[in-house]
Amino acid sequence: MRRVEWLFVVSVALFVSGIAFIIASGTSRARATAAPPASAPTVTPVASIRQVMSGIVMPNATVVWDAVGTTLTAGVVKEAAPKNEMEWSAVASSAAALVEAGNLMLLGNRVVDHGDWVAMTRDYINEATSILKAAEGKNADGVFLAGGALNTTCDACHDKYQRR
Repeated sequence: MRRVEWLFVVSVALFVSGIAFIIASGTSRARATAAPPASAPTVTPVASIRQVMSGIVMPNATVVWDAVGTTLTAGVVKEAAPKNEMEWSAVASSAAALVEAGNLMLLGNRVVDHGDWVAMTRDYINEATSILKAAEGKNADGVFLAGGALNTTCDACHDKYQRR
């Protein structure tokens, strides 16, 4: 290759590299001047644990526990289960509220301790999530079993924390 051709190839390579450098620096400058990501909003818990329990947990747990079951009266067996989309949706919504109540019990000054309180609340959230999945799948047996497990989880927590 002659010297003139070689200088031409080197010049083209330097030109292309320079353009790439300018493009890259412009892209990084645009990223640097972009607004920083918004931080999570500050959450200030207002309700006490007792208020979360009486206002959210108990009414929604009652919906779940009353939704599925068997009653024996005077020798007559009566099975209860949601019968239509609206009833299943009500059970699923109550289960979702139970999950969210668990999240509320882990916020701010509601955390009684970082040992059993957190572990028991996570168990509660897991059982409520199982109810939600069963209700979304229209699985009456799943709602019944997970509802019983939720009750056991609640009782264990109440035994330790004396129904705060």
